[in-house]
This record gives sequence, C-alpha cells and structure tokens, in this order.
Amino acid sequence: MVAADAAGKVSLMERSILRLLHLHESLGFEQIVAHVHGPPDAVRSALTDLRDSGFVSVLSVGETEGHMRAAASYWTLTDRGRQELVGRRSD
Repeated sequence: MVAADAAGKVSLMERSILRLLHLHESLGFEQIVAHVHGPPDAVRSALTDLRDSGFVSVLSVGETEGHMRAAASYWTLTDRGRQELVGRRSD
C-alpha cells in the first residue's frame, strides 16, 4: 500500500485515516484502529505510508516514573494532508 500511487490515488483506508484525523486533530494508534475497524497491521502500514508521503506526522511523548517509562504516539494531519483532503473533495 502506497499513500499516493503512480496515479496519485490514496487508498480507501488512508483516506479514512485522513478524514478521521481532520475531525479529531490527533489520535493514538489504538484509537485510529478502533475508528477505521481495520486490522492493526494494515492501519500501521497505512499510517507509515501517509507519514512517508508527508500527509500525517507523529508525535511521541513519554513520561518516566521511577524505572518505568510510559510512551504514547499521537498522529496528526499535516498541511499537505489537509490539502490532499481538499483536493479529493473537488474531484
């Protein structure tokens, strides 16, 4: 799965993720999986492709308590991702 294939098309799952992030600003991976109802591996692949294409970005945050570190990643739509959504609506 490539975020924008040779014909410039974004997959249905990738489009769903872009719309979801547009509505919610930022979401964690598990939240995205729950919303799109896709297999976690397919969602992870789509997010990676979208990130590599510049449509989404990921912010990793962590907190350390004692010897434990809790980490989370939040995915957000980039300006390029917003432009992709606007372009697809006008098609």
